[in-house]
Amino acid sequence: MTHTPLISIITPCYNAEKFLKEAINSVLGQTYPHFELILVNDGSTDNTETIIRDYKDPRIRYFRQENKGQCVASNFGLSKALGQYIKFFDADDLMNHVHLESQLSRLNGCSDVMASCAWGRFYDNNPQSTKFIPEPVWQDLDSIEWIKKSLAQKNDMMGACLWLIPRELIDKTGGWDDRLSLNNDFEFSMRLLTHVKSIKFAENARIYYRSGNISLSGTSSEYAYRAALLSTDLGCSYLLKKENSHFVRYLCADRYQEWLFRIFPEYPEIQGEIETRINNLGGSSRIMEGGLLFKFIAKFIGWRNAKLLKIKFHSKGYKKLPWN
Repeated sequence: MTHTPLISIITPCYNAEKFLKEAINSVLGQTYPHFELILVNDGSTDNTETIIRDYKDPRIRYFRQENKGQCVASNFGLSKALGQYIKFFDADDLMNHVHLESQLSRLNGCSDVMASCAWGRFYDNNPQSTKFIPEPVWQDLDSIEWIKKSLAQKNDMMGACLWLIPRELIDKTGGWDDRLSLNNDFEFSMRLLTHVKSIKFAENARIYYRSGNISLSGTSSEYAYRAALLSTDLGCSYLLKKENSHFVRYLCADRYQEWLFRIFPEYPEIQGEIETRINNLGGSSRIMEGGLLFKFIAKFIGWRNAKLLKIKFHSKGYKKLPWN
């Protein structure tokens, strides 16, 4: 490269001792060396701070705050960032060694585009098992087309880890909405996507997305679901302001429908609000995912009753049946 802009990588850390070293090492191993890694300790009670302080690389900048959540920690890191480009990166994920170089080369100095990347999930702490399954958005696309193709998938990916973001863009659109917890990436990514011209796909940049290690207890409260609903409201409103077509309304209805599948049978009031939104958008025909047994039963008694039956059987210890 003929120029070497600084990239600020912002990583909030909360009780991250189990995987933090791997995440940090994947950043320090980048072929593009001109970056700063901003680690924001969000009130951890484990050995997160000790692990970070063991590193002597001058590109690491460490800050600590009281526990206020990922959005506040990310915004704090953003306030300290000196780079011309911003990368948000989770404390339990990994990036391949050419990640930054590949994404930066695709931006070519432009401030009205973002770079995306390939991503894949891995389980059981085994990054070598990661499967990178090509998606329709793994190409250069107009930003609104990127959103539509992503939402049209059964399992869209709106994680902020995908993006390399020009600082000029994030200064214009703002940081993270600190009212949000669950589903906060959706609002943040949709806000960025609806303010850029296009997305450039960096095919050699990869994110290894760690799955199956986080307890869901904190993401199933009424507060969390309220945040998820607000994030969905905001994200869909950004898109509908750009294109209020029948197809876009259908995509937004499907997004709400997925949350209805997830929240049922808890919090009837929130369920009712979601159903109202789906109806106002014209309805959804999305079918709840499940195993062979679940799909078979749902054909006859509906997905709600099938899910109730699944919950009942699980409570009795019958978890080996092909529900999922």
